[in-house]
Amino acid sequence: MSPDRNSPVEAVEEWRVATLSLILLAVMFTVLIGSHIVANSLLSVPWLLPEAEGALIGIPVALAVYLFVPRLVGIPRKSVFITVPSRSILRWAGVAVVLVGVVTVGSVAGLSGTLEIHASDGRFLSRVLLSAVLLGLLAAITEELVFRGYLLSFVGHNWGWPAAIVLTSILFGLLHNSKVAGTGASELYVLVATSAGLLYALVTYYTESVWNAIVLHAVWNTVFHTQVISIEPAETQSERAIVSYEYAEASFLFGGNWAAATVSPFVLLALVAASAAVLLAYRSNSTKK
Repeated sequence: MSPDRNSPVEAVEEWRVATLSLILLAVMFTVLIGSHIVANSLLSVPWLLPEAEGALIGIPVALAVYLFVPRLVGIPRKSVFITVPSRSILRWAGVAVVLVGVVTVGSVAGLSGTLEIHASDGRFLSRVLLSAVLLGLLAAITEELVFRGYLLSFVGHNWGWPAAIVLTSILFGLLHNSKVAGTGASELYVLVATSAGLLYALVTYYTESVWNAIVLHAVWNTVFHTQVISIEPAETQSERAIVSYEYAEASFLFGGNWAAATVSPFVLLALVAASAAVLLAYRSNSTKK
């Protein structure tokens, strides 16, 4: 894959690119935080968990804003990897399911614990699943359109694609540090988020579509970040998990006593391996051509 090196993005002055990048990041945080604040004041949806109501506002706002920006600055959407979604998103949804499965099965196999499935209450099940999907989509759409849509393109067209992939992934990881500040797992979480960002960036670059990365990100967040599947010690186990795996002790590979199994060195290795697989697969295809 070789994105257009004479893209209209290159014609935009660097100061405009820098300014627009900062504005897009500010809008991202505003949408992610503001949508929940507004929803808490205005909405009460019985078929959703309270924390998911903001997604009903945030998702359409994010799509409207980020899909309008190319027209505002005079660049084609495909220059920032925003193309018409194709059937390839189904393939990447499958890849995401496999990756989630590897992490789940690997963690359960490496930890001694108790598995429980909470699916007897249909109303609870549908409420949690729908809320998880909406929350997963909100974060994925908002973050991917900014990081792998605009920032990846801006840096790539001006500084080169290897630098763009690495730098945007590091920034993505650093901005996730506050999620676990003070827990003793901050540095590891940054590394895990950075490796996830690397995977999303490679997928976006090689497939020329940010929507494939959005699907990967959304499936991951839906399952793990909203704890549809919760692999945690007893003291931090989610009461809303549909599938819970409770363990007492974990080795360093699975987070020890300082990080959850889903934010552990094992997950870091799985994400790095997935990134390497994408890189090798697409480079091999390009060599054959």
